[in-house]
Amino acid sequence: SRGIGVDIQQSRQCLLNNCTFQNLGLYAVNIGDGDESTISKNNGVTNCTIFQTGAGGIKLSGGNRNTLEATGNFVENCSIHDFNRIIKTYCAGVQINGVGNLISHCEIFNAPHCAILLSGNDHLIEYNDIHDVCQVTDDVGALYYGRNPSMRGLLVRYNYFHNISDHHSCSAVYHDDGACGMEVFGNVFYKAGSKPVLIGGGSDNPYINNIFIDCPLAIYIDNRLQSYDWAMPWVEPGNLFEKSLNEIKYNQPPYSTKYPELAKYWDDNPALPKRNVVDKNVFVRIEKVIKGDKKWLEYSDNNFETNEDPGFVSEKDQNFKLKESSEVFKKLTGFQQIPFERIGIIKTK
Repeated sequence: SRGIGVDIQQSRQCLLNNCTFQNLGLYAVNIGDGDESTISKNNGVTNCTIFQTGAGGIKLSGGNRNTLEATGNFVENCSIHDFNRIIKTYCAGVQINGVGNLISHCEIFNAPHCAILLSGNDHLIEYNDIHDVCQVTDDVGALYYGRNPSMRGLLVRYNYFHNISDHHSCSAVYHDDGACGMEVFGNVFYKAGSKPVLIGGGSDNPYINNIFIDCPLAIYIDNRLQSYDWAMPWVEPGNLFEKSLNEIKYNQPPYSTKYPELAKYWDDNPALPKRNVVDKNVFVRIEKVIKGDKKWLEYSDNNFETNEDPGFVSEKDQNFKLKESSEVFKKLTGFQQIPFERIGIIKTK
């Protein structure tokens, strides 16, 4: 086909299971609302294989950003690779928007640009194996979002980002242009780009309980909304950020109650990055842990930097689960074991 394999709109409880999608002109699957008057609910793609598509893999949307009504749409246990045959950028392995989508237990690999491209609120991204993406593009993230401070409630946990090029500006998680509101917990970053984490001037992006291994840099942060000529106008009255926030009535419920820091956005010097907590992380053979002014980060004393194997089950086999005897549990108060063995596709009978 020259188009989309399966297009599902304004539907509920539709499931694509154990399917193979290949040799398509655009996306394999598109699931969405069409408009916000009919909320797509609980549709999913599971146990599928997707490859050789002209654009991306799956577009997943749904939910109401005005009311924060969640969709419950999901992509689980899928292998998505060798996409972007025709359109090389911004057509991800999985692209999500709206409210309350899930990407879980997928393997996404072999692509020139993003693995996951997101917008919206309250999405959960967990247990995914993401590698060998961002292969030929610059200024790119395997997981990418940005330029709208109302997008919050995002949780990225227990993912394995690895073997991402460090020959140009590539990140595993890219909070671009003032992006806020994403918690990154319990992930493993191994050879995960030149800037595995890039926080481009945003706030409220805590990094807790993660492991970074063999990267030239761990976390890059800047204050572009204060200091870059092209970014500074976005926080000026009547400009991009004010328009984005007013669209969803940021200072009224449900936004003001669910994200209380957002209700005070304009009173809290929005151009200054803040509340980007870095706590209980492990940095193994990282040449430079932080690049950027540490006043833009809350880098606690409860992080562990080492040039030695801290007690992985088998580093040579890339099994980065920690042994019970690991130094990490002695050095970091409250560090939680990362369930590394559960990351990636679950074999089904």
